[in-house]
Amino acid sequence: MKFNLNLKGMFASFLVSLVLIACNSNTKSEDKVEAAATIVNDDEYFSVKIEGKLWEAFPSKEFKAYTLSYKELGHQFSIFAEAEDGSRIDLSFHAKDKLTVGSYPSIRNDDGMLSGVFYYPEAKSSDKETASTTMEHPVQENTVQVTKIDKSDKAAYIIEGTFSPTMYAIYETNPVRSSKLAEGKFRVIYRPDSMNPEF
Repeated sequence: MKFNLNLKGMFASFLVSLVLIACNSNTKSEDKVEAAATIVNDDEYFSVKIEGKLWEAFPSKEFKAYTLSYKELGHQFSIFAEAEDGSRIDLSFHAKDKLTVGSYPSIRNDDGMLSGVFYYPEAKSSDKETASTTMEHPVQENTVQVTKIDKSDKAAYIIEGTFSPTMYAIYETNPVRSSKLAEGKFRVIYRPDSMNPEF
């Protein structure tokens, strides 16, 4: 009887050990996945100085990525960056043929395409919004400089660049008619899929 109880106790200890090992192993693999996601996020950035103050947007906490889009018609690439306070910057550039490293203008109407830098300083729509191109300023050269397009990983293109445009008030009611963005830089990872075409 004593032997039987010892055997049951050993068996119970063995089962508890197995459960603990399995739980620990799952936690470690989850930690590895989370760490890998953090490393990818650390590789991406979007920032600029607005009136000397650093403005930063980070990848979405939910999707762990920036909101990016590419339109085949017009070869237009766009980045939608939002700061923690709800302010946002939309940046887009396009090419007649294909996107390459180089300098891209802000342009109000290039065969129907609108590209440039657009700043929304408040979470909701307001008359303080500015853009690098307006009706009065339909073109601004050298707005975005794309310094790197790395497509060696077909599942994750790396796009880097800089931007420092003059921004103009969109609405007449904005007393600040123009301002300058400085030291703008971005590094984003575009992942082609069924909704986001390759380029």
